Amino acid sequence: MPERLPPRLPSRHRWRRAAAAALPLLFLLLAAPPPAAAATARPAVSPSANTPANKYADIDAYVRDRMAATDTPGLSYAVVGPDGPLHQRAWGTDGRGDRVTADTPFLWGSVAKPIAATAVLALAEEGRLGLDDPVVDHLPRFRFGGTDHAPRVTVRHLLAQTAGIPESATLKVTDCLDADCPRPRDRVAVLDDVTPLGPPGTAYAYSSANYLLLAAVVEAATGRSYPDELRRTVLAPAGMSEAIVDRASARSRRLAPGHQLLWGMPAAIADGVDDHGAAYGYTGGDLDDLAAFAAFQLRAAAPVLTPESVRLMRQEGKAGSGYGLGWRVGGLAAPLDKAVWHTGASPGQSAMVFLLPERGVALVLQQNLYGLLQDDAIMQVGFGAARMLAGAPRPDADSPSATTHHLTVWTTTSLAVLLLAATTRSLLLLRTPARRHRWLPTTLWCLLGALPLVALAALARAMPLGQAWTWVPDAALALYVASAAGAVLLVVRVWLTLRSRRRDHPVA
Repeated sequence: MPERLPPRLPSRHRWRRAAAAALPLLFLLLAAPPPAAAATARPAVSPSANTPANKYADIDAYVRDRMAATDTPGLSYAVVGPDGPLHQRAWGTDGRGDRVTADTPFLWGSVAKPIAATAVLALAEEGRLGLDDPVVDHLPRFRFGGTDHAPRVTVRHLLAQTAGIPESATLKVTDCLDADCPRPRDRVAVLDDVTPLGPPGTAYAYSSANYLLLAAVVEAATGRSYPDELRRTVLAPAGMSEAIVDRASARSRRLAPGHQLLWGMPAAIADGVDDHGAAYGYTGGDLDDLAAFAAFQLRAAAPVLTPESVRLMRQEGKAGSGYGLGWRVGGLAAPLDKAVWHTGASPGQSAMVFLLPERGVALVLQQNLYGLLQDDAIMQVGFGAARMLAGAPRPDADSPSATTHHLTVWTTTSLAVLLLAATTRSLLLLRTPARRHRWLPTTLWCLLGALPLVALAALARAMPLGQAWTWVPDAALALYVASAAGAVLLVVRVWLTLRSRRRDHPVA
């Protein structure tokens, strides 16, 4: 049987299903688009070639094949030990067309979460805050869930993603790419009207809103900005002092735009950083920075954290959540069943870290391509490479593809073209003498015109429309055009039919 990608919780904020669900009716229209290009087939690796050099060469070949399968423009990865990289490679080009090297910076998406959790645990050990502190002690404006809920939410609940904040709340408070993004504390009130999933500590839900709140707690507890505290508590001790933590450091490191697929072709259009989003998704750096964090964790984050704090981070919280304090714990098929890991994505870029503590080794990988509707296909490279590092054979050639993306985009685009043509023809009929227009074809045209409007309303319930443009620009643009054309078509067809009825039945 072909190996399948294990079920995963969101890489950063897993909205692929929400975005796709907003367009379900569109899948019924027209023909399916051309399939994504297949990767070059390679035979499985022989288990006899098991020296480190051969193993690394086999992982190199697998990663290159996955790059080709997903049209990833640029990627770098490393195998890391407690003292640093054991093997590293970089291929392709960045969003400016420059060659990707180990010095090329990327954004890491939700890999920022275990970094943030390490900082919070370090502050707890310093006595600056407590894991069981109520969040309202640090953020008096925190009213999520009302007076029966908010006072019971603790710092620990935020770390473990058990504060009751639903996944759907993520895009209400995150991914602010404007020049004047509000600070974390000024986004707290957005959650006031969100309904909790359950009492604090009883329901796990992956939401980056938890970690945005943690940034606000850190700033309130220390009186310093979250980036400054992050540099002091984690980045400097780990040897990552030049990591990206805000818009200024992104400029300093010359962070290139990331790539998103536009009608099947990668385009370097994803350019932006949430200036106050380092805790949940807008931390980044080059390959040495990411490898340094993995090595720091393999050394149990000494001397920043005690063994007890490290144990808490890597201990699964609520039963079945697969989440500790900032880390994903297990939840993958052997030989990754004891891995400590996290994946992440920002618009146009993605990264992943897999710690194998029992083997004293880790794998880190970053790439400059990401889109919600290609999540499985793009992230497969890290899962497959980590499995090979842990001793499994090369994954089968039948790996996830970007079919969901192509089906959504091309179906929506085809509908937009059809509606534009129909609308243009109907507008031209307004200039002709009135003639008979029957209600049956008018009804059919109106139903077709209303279809994208229904899909747009469903999408608006799943995420803010501005976020749809950020995460799925081609599908969003096609849907916006189809909706506008459909609305005009609906009005014009009804008017033409009413005009013809008045001709047939003039008023006395």
